[in-house]
Amino acid sequence: MTRTRTRGAGLAVLLAGFAIVVSLVVASPAWAHAELVHAAPANGQIYQDSPRTLLLQFTDPVTVPPDGVRLFGPDGARIGIGAPVHRVGDDTSVEAPLNGKLADGVYTVSWRVVSSDSHPIQGAYTFTVGTPGSGPAGVTPPDDRHGDVATAYGAARWAAFAGFAVLVGTAFYLAWCWPAGARRRPARRALWAGWGASLAAAIASFLLYGPYVADGDLAGAFDPRLLSTTWATGLGRALGIRVGLLLAAAPALVWLLNRYPDAPDRRTRWTAAAAVLAAAAALAVTWSIANHSVTGEAGGFAVPVDVVHLVGGSVWLGGLVALALTHVPARDAVTLRVAVPRFSHTALVCVALMAATGLFQAWRQVGSLPTLFATAYGWVLLAKVALVVVLVAFGAAARGWVARHYGAGGNRRRGGPDPYQLYAFYRRLLAETAVGAVVLGLSAALVAMEPARSAYAGRGSTAAPANTAAPVPAVPTPVPFSAGSGPAARGAVLLAVFPPKVGPAQLHLSLLDPNGAPLNVPEVHAAMTLTDRDLGPIPVELQGGGGHYIGQLNLPFPGRWQAVLTVRTTETDQATVRVVVDVSA
Repeated sequence: MTRTRTRGAGLAVLLAGFAIVVSLVVASPAWAHAELVHAAPANGQIYQDSPRTLLLQFTDPVTVPPDGVRLFGPDGARIGIGAPVHRVGDDTSVEAPLNGKLADGVYTVSWRVVSSDSHPIQGAYTFTVGTPGSGPAGVTPPDDRHGDVATAYGAARWAAFAGFAVLVGTAFYLAWCWPAGARRRPARRALWAGWGASLAAAIASFLLYGPYVADGDLAGAFDPRLLSTTWATGLGRALGIRVGLLLAAAPALVWLLNRYPDAPDRRTRWTAAAAVLAAAAALAVTWSIANHSVTGEAGGFAVPVDVVHLVGGSVWLGGLVALALTHVPARDAVTLRVAVPRFSHTALVCVALMAATGLFQAWRQVGSLPTLFATAYGWVLLAKVALVVVLVAFGAAARGWVARHYGAGGNRRRGGPDPYQLYAFYRRLLAETAVGAVVLGLSAALVAMEPARSAYAGRGSTAAPANTAAPVPAVPTPVPFSAGSGPAARGAVLLAVFPPKVGPAQLHLSLLDPNGAPLNVPEVHAAMTLTDRDLGPIPVELQGGGGHYIGQLNLPFPGRWQAVLTVRTTETDQATVRVVVDVSA
């Protein structure tokens, strides 16, 4: 009977994985973060007189940090402007007044706002007042990038996931599998460690989110303006609710550790386990209402699905921690005989729930196989799925071990493992726990990344990696691209910027087929980014056709620019080609 159940569980997991692959083959409509749809002054616009304000209009509501809009002058120096604010009753607009009249020259607007799913988005553009000048030689914009903030905020996100898993998994393990463990010091430490890590990570995330979205430094963690900006976002309020829920949960944890009976009856055990799951779901909602689940298709259904996915994974992975680090080292053969089979059955249910909810999430956030293999989000998701498969394999082996040594349902007729066999099982659990920690890290990374659908639709991508060429010489070097299938699936781009120096310039783009003849494609987009200074992308409007396009642009600063070219070859296939352009002063 046990072997039949094990085979059936394995078959169910394989079928769920197959269903995920099938769902990715069928493409669905995409959605994106908020996008800039209008700006005044507009990109490339020439003003005879100085404008009085900067206005940005987005497709969806956004939150703007105090320093979210920056203006750089023709000499590369930053120009002080008024604080950016929303127009009255319009959260999709951002307006910043200018403090004085602008002299003639080319100006650069760099913006960074927070989309409705709590992720920062940014861009840049240029406009001209009067007659543009060339600007002094060697001037570059200040380097405002602070990688330490992004690193610290990423660490806080991982700690939040890890702490939540340990807290929920340990609490459920004690309530359902090992009630007597509530009296053991290692189990108490694990439970309070999960609670403390969750609380500290929530507070740290709240403090770091403001500097993170404003691209500031760690010193801004206590800036009242940034704290106010954080609270104005959905994520900020969700973090505040999470802190409140964790503080409210502390008395319940004290009751579980001090008053929960060592051998509760069935009703008490079911009630305690249900209470743990309800509290876990309430905490999980604070993630789900401030991430990708609230945007896109089927948003109302996506939030509860995301909650189930997060709670199921936490009960599984956190339970592994409780079993491996607290129960097995105790060598309590009597309670292990009951607890290990109970956790084995619990883990099987969690895996089934994660497979079902993961299928739905993959459909919403990826949508198609080309998108899966063409975006950073897709590759991170593939890595997570691969590690989850490893965990499932560990779990299947563990279920076999439990059946051999304890029998189905903890059958007392089995003698149980000897110390050597228990130590081998302990080492396997430690390995499984280590893999689980990496899975949590990848989960934290996915929360911070743009979903594959919107990345593929907004920036363009292809199954082939993006190409980076050397600086463009007088005779441009062809850069190959590949995008799916069809008559225009393969070719090369020739890109040149004349003159390659600060000021007005022309971007010349030619598309060639494998034989060197002009290549016609449905659509081409171009943008310029100064990656070393975190400036851009600055869109370039292309005119032309028949394989050759020309775009007018103003290059405000010298440096190593990157031209990002999106070549759409069919309705569903597109390639991104990146070409480096050295711009002199």
